[in-house]
Amino acid sequence: MSTIPGTASGTEVDKATLLETLRRGEEAFLHSVAEVSETTSRLRPAENRWSVLECAEHVAVAEEVMLGLVAGKRKPRNAEEPRRDGRILRSGTDRSMRFDASDQSRPRGRFSTLAEAVARFQALRERTLRLVQETSENLRTTEVTHPHHVVGVISTYECLLLMGTHAQRHALQIEEAIEEVKSSPAYRTSART
Repeated sequence: MSTIPGTASGTEVDKATLLETLRRGEEAFLHSVAEVSETTSRLRPAENRWSVLECAEHVAVAEEVMLGLVAGKRKPRNAEEPRRDGRILRSGTDRSMRFDASDQSRPRGRFSTLAEAVARFQALRERTLRLVQETSENLRTTEVTHPHHVVGVISTYECLLLMGTHAQRHALQIEEAIEEVKSSPAYRTSART
């Protein structure tokens, strides 16, 4: 807690930033799937690209994996380690940079409908938000080993930032996929019938 009246401590500012990033990611994701029909959610924009349902599955599964990391046993970390907040916030939503999903978060047909995948994500995101709201811990003083080969070891705080930007990143991917699917001859044919 800050000793200066009327100012917020670094931990309070961090918490507010996390909550804003997580909520913004949730809103972007939910907005991206809001008008997608179950039929359209199964269409792939190209042979080697994920459908909206597959993207939603990945987002829900990745949320579960990362929530397990931040809610589970973590290693101590020096809070003075270099901070990568800005890099995570920028690269997390930069669709020009492609990353392969970790093996455990690749789509495998875990959900039979888009609605089911979205509901799972929402339930997990609610738990994530509650964890951040209720903690009094400095989340920069612990670390997790993220299963993604690019991310590696990050602070708990950075993992939570990543969770927010991850949902935003895939919201953009879903919007791109929908535009590509809607311009395909197969979609135009199915829309007429």
